[in-house]
Amino acid sequence: MNALIKYGSVQANPLYNCSSRTPQEWTTREGVPRHVYGATEVICGIIFELAYIPMLTVMFEKEYFKLSCYKIMIFLSLVDIISILVGGIITGWLGYQGAVFCTYPELIYYCGMIAESMWCCSCLTALILVTNRLFDLQFPRISKFLFDGNRTFLVIFLPVLYAFYFAFFCTPVLYTSKFHTFLLDPMIYEGKGLEYSNVSLMYNNFLVLFSTCFLYIIFCFVLGSKLKNVSSGSEARNASIQIFFQSAMICGVNLMASMVYVSMSFVETPFWLIVVGHICWQLGHAAPAFVYLTFNKTIRNGVLRKFGIKKGKITNSTKKITKSSVHFSSTHIIITT
Repeated sequence: MNALIKYGSVQANPLYNCSSRTPQEWTTREGVPRHVYGATEVICGIIFELAYIPMLTVMFEKEYFKLSCYKIMIFLSLVDIISILVGGIITGWLGYQGAVFCTYPELIYYCGMIAESMWCCSCLTALILVTNRLFDLQFPRISKFLFDGNRTFLVIFLPVLYAFYFAFFCTPVLYTSKFHTFLLDPMIYEGKGLEYSNVSLMYNNFLVLFSTCFLYIIFCFVLGSKLKNVSSGSEARNASIQIFFQSAMICGVNLMASMVYVSMSFVETPFWLIVVGHICWQLGHAAPAFVYLTFNKTIRNGVLRKFGIKKGKITNSTKKITKSSVHFSSTHIIITT
């Protein structure tokens, strides 16, 4: 964005000037129509977006929204919705046409800014979420100091600033159908790839995501130690197993995407692996909706109530959260009947 302010427009920047050819010539020369990939991404993107709607309506309910973890989850879901729009639906449409950067330079530039900033925002938000869960479980006083009441919104403001940093001060990623992914190099000039480097993005992909997964491992060990004396058939132990699978699946797809994109900065990456990384990036934003709907009993039952499939309401035991159950609330373990 700072380059846009400096030059006044995307193509006024010499590094992104496509005037040597027409958009159609650029598409014919560099583009590869991805009809199957493109159509699949548009359809899946719409399904993913729709899946978030009922989940959000449950999390916005007063009894859940007052919990810090649900405030963070709502914010993360909104970030994911924006990311799926850009990284799934719009990307699928571009891939179907075989578009490259110079086909729609302004659109792809702005979409790249949004995709990059939302990805980094979601990475930091996920780190905050697991920190919230871990502190709530192991260090409740610190958790209360950081996340109690409206303080959660102040904490959430950090990933907002983080997203603005990547949007305004970092080189954006740009879509190309040639590799069906977002790359830093718009592929206008040969031999200028290093001029589009983005060290901040590489550090985000390496440090933030690995830190998140490391904290999830610690969280699972702490949760296991808390429940080691709980009977194997209890709801608490079953819920802890669900938490482990939620964490593992969400971390797994994000970590895979991170590893692929980091490796692309150092070595030549085969096309199939680039596609895997791109799909994992998309799943990193889409998977939480299905993971929560599948493994999170509170959200699943709430959605079923919304559709009239499951009768009942939030019980008094959930409303009157005891000191011990608060530890589980931030780990999505809110046991309802």
